[in-house]
This record gives sequence, C-alpha cells and structure tokens, in this order.
Amino acid sequence: ILYKYIPTHGNEDIPAVETLMLLVYNLILGKDPLYELQEWVESIDFRCINIGNYVKVEFNDDRFGRVLNKLYMTDRASLMTEIVVSFVKEFEIALTRLNNDATTIKAFGKYPGRTKTGLELKLGNSKDHRPDLKQLVFSLSIAGDGAVPVHYKCYPGNVTDDKTHIETWNTLRKITGCPDFLYVADSKLCTDEQLSYIVDQGGRVVTIIPETWNEVESFKEKLRKTKKAKDIIWRRRKPGSDDKNEYFSVFRGDYFTTKRGYKIHWIYSSEKRKRDREKREKQLKKVEQCLAVLNGKINKRGLKTRKAIEEAAQKILEEHKLQDFFHISIGKITEKYQVQKGQGRPGKNTKYRTRVKTLYTLSRTQKKQALKQEAKTDGVFPLLCTDNELTAKEVLKAYKYQPRLEKRFSQFKKIHNAAPLLFKKIERIEANMFGFFIALVVQALIEREVRNKMKEHKIEKIRVYPEQREANHPTTSKILDRFDNICTYKVMENSQVVETFRDSLNEDHKLILSLLTIGEDEFWKSAPQSK
Repeated sequence: ILYKYIPTHGNEDIPAVETLMLLVYNLILGKDPLYELQEWVESIDFRCINIGNYVKVEFNDDRFGRVLNKLYMTDRASLMTEIVVSFVKEFEIALTRLNNDATTIKAFGKYPGRTKTGLELKLGNSKDHRPDLKQLVFSLSIAGDGAVPVHYKCYPGNVTDDKTHIETWNTLRKITGCPDFLYVADSKLCTDEQLSYIVDQGGRVVTIIPETWNEVESFKEKLRKTKKAKDIIWRRRKPGSDDKNEYFSVFRGDYFTTKRGYKIHWIYSSEKRKRDREKREKQLKKVEQCLAVLNGKINKRGLKTRKAIEEAAQKILEEHKLQDFFHISIGKITEKYQVQKGQGRPGKNTKYRTRVKTLYTLSRTQKKQALKQEAKTDGVFPLLCTDNELTAKEVLKAYKYQPRLEKRFSQFKKIHNAAPLLFKKIERIEANMFGFFIALVVQALIEREVRNKMKEHKIEKIRVYPEQREANHPTTSKILDRFDNICTYKVMENSQVVETFRDSLNEDHKLILSLLTIGEDEFWKSAPQSK
C-alpha cells in the first residue's frame, strides 16, 4: 500500500518506502531517541527485514527528513483509510464500537509555519500542564476489539475537543462503511450540535454528561436530600489490583435530557466514591492551610479592611470550589490609644488626642451538614446514551473502555517519545505523526494477537518481565524487550566475512513466536544458524 502512494524513482539508492519503514520500526521498538537513528540503523541485520541489498546506504537525518517530505505530499487521509481497511479485514477486527479521545503533544523550541492542512504549533489547554509551551492536539480512535487504533488526526494546539467529533465521526463512518457503530467519547462530545448531527445521520453515542448541565445539578440536589434506590449491575477486579474488587450500580428510574430526550444512566461506582471523598478531604485540608496563612497576613498592607479580607478568603474558597462548605467570620476589635499633640518632651501641660485602631480577626468553620449531604453524591456520574436499546451495563462497559485510550497515549508519549523535536519543519512533524500512528497500530495488533492466542490456548501467563517474571496481560513493549539482545554475528578477516552465526532462541522466545504464528525460520529470514 505504501508503494502505491510513494512510488520508487530511478535515482534512489534505496526506495523511500524502505527508509520510511525503518523509521516506523524504530518507533515501534521505542528504544532510541530519533536523533540517534543512524546509530540505531547500523546495529540492524538488514537481511532479517528483507533489505539486505542496501547495507551500504548511509541512513542519516537528511534521508529520513526527505522521506517525510514525500510522505507529507501524499494523500495521507486516503492512505490511512486504505491501510486501516486492509488490516481490519486481515485480522478480522470488529468495528461495532469505536472509542475516541484526544491528547496534547508539547514542543520545545520554535517550529514556525503552517501546513496545507492547517496544522501549526499553538498555545492551548495543555494536558501536560505546560501552558507555556506550544503544542499539537492528537485525536485517536480505537476499536473496541483489542484497542487497535483505526483513525487519528492532528490539530493546531488551540483546538478544543468539542469541535472535532463531527469530522472524526464522518471519517469513521467511511472506514466502517456504515453509521450505526457505537461512538464513545468524553464530555466534550456532549454538545447539542455534535450529538444531534450524529443521531440524525443514524449514529449511536455514549458519553459522560458534564457537571455544567442542569440535569446533573438537579439530580444531585435531589440525591442530597433524599435516598434513591439503586441496583448492582457489574462487579470486576479493580484495575491494577490482584485482590480488590469494585462494583457499579445504576439508580432506579427513567431519566432523560431536557433537550431531545436522550437517555441518562445514573451510575454509582464504589471506587469513585473513595476517590471523591479523598479528593474532598485533601481539598478541605488545603483550604484550611491557605486560610491559616491568610490569617497571618491580615491587618497588614492590602488586608486592612473587612472587604479586602472577605474577598481574599472568598478567592481561596472559589479556587478550590469549596465555597459552599465553609462559613467565614470576620471579627472586629477596636483599640483606643493616645497620641501627643505637637512636638517636644511631654510635660504636665501636654495635651493628647485619642485615636482608635481597628483590627480584624478571621475565623472559619466547616459546614458539617452541607458536607454530609455532599457525601451522598460521591461516586455518582451520568452516562448519556442515544440508543435506548442498550442496557445500563452495556453503556457502562462501553464507557469504561476509555482508559484503553489512555494506555495508547501513554505508549505514544513515553514509549515512543512522541515529542516532535527532530525534524525542524512543521510539514515533517505532521508527516511523522502518521508514522507514530502506524507504530501504535502495529503495537496494538501484536498485543491483541498474543492475548487472543493465550486465551484460545488457555495460557494464563507468559514470561516477559526480567528475572523470568510472568504477565497475564503482556504488552507489546515487554514482548519486544524479550528479543532485545538476540543478535547475529559476523567474523571478519581482511574486510571479508569469513563466518556468520546467530544466537539461539529459548523456550520463551519460541512460545511468543508461536502465539504470533511466526515460525523460527521466518523470524530469522536468511540469517545463518549458529554452529
């Protein structure tokens, strides 16, 4: 498919596609920074990736930069669609549910300009908590089958998620060939324009309703005052825990949005309840500390009036969103003292004037009743679903797949080092994002294949960690790490190869290859067997 979009030219000492694939291989492995590409390429046995004839070609930054120029000039949208449709068919990936989310990619340094698609580095709402750095917004959609990426799009750094979902959904409809897949995204999808568009086109949506909606405040206000019945719908092992469980319940009753009447499922999570309570307690302690610091500053400089002190205290409460849970009291103390009229040493005829000094005190108390009522809303969140046929459990499970996107973003940012630093042109950065997407796809396909085969063959765990430790959900990065030190060797004499040999594969290597349906000969290609 790549050769179709990036054809060869007679003056190339190596096809541009092969150079591009080397870049993708590097991103898949996620081992070395991009600026060490040449050193990394020199460590590869080209025979094992079917490009042994190009061993004398010099792979420097300029070569990789030029291939990104060519990739940028292609119709990458059509290329992506063709690649996705191809591997979806090859690996029989179900596209009945697609989850979408976006993250930001920060950039250090200056990368001026704007691409023909409108991509440019801009300041925006940084999810890396670095508002001082320019960034890109990277939107990613994954299939509910194995969390395999099926679509991506880069946007300028100041674009918000609430403006991208219609475009994303339209592209996914082209990829799936139908509109009725279940589209799952976070609260930025929850706008009337986006929801109504998707529903009118025959689509289905699951999302979480933002706290700003009237329906949320209305339900929680009732929950603070009255107890509502709920039913447990799902129990599961707590993510990241071997011995702790969490459970989810749904509140009884039928709930719908005021506008357009979309179904609302009010969910209660046992773990979210703990997190909400811990977060509030932490915030309460923080506010207490801030108010104590403020108390030590009053009656000085700009805090000598009741109004100034009240405003300072209120600002602290609003910053932590706890203004409803504290009662602030400002006391007033007056002190009278005498000051001598005129100058000179005081005597029996000295006259004095009386002055009054006003001092303020700041005290605070927590509103225990309000906090007790607020605790009744802990662990509660609303899920919106436009398909009334889906049960609350089905809607919840669809939404709870979103963390798989976070794992892909973690790969993207940490394992793949996705900071656009190497290629100094914004056009190359945009093209390189395509390479990152392909790398994510390959990693996801390897992960999915291994886990599916483990389930098929009833293999609970395989050894992928150091010191022979096992994993029941092995990741691609750990799988590849097992092959990190597998090498081929050459014995040279007078610049001639006199002997070649290779390492041996152990039983763990052979098991992983069998799970991936890769034979040993296919793994080694033409690399000779050790003697």
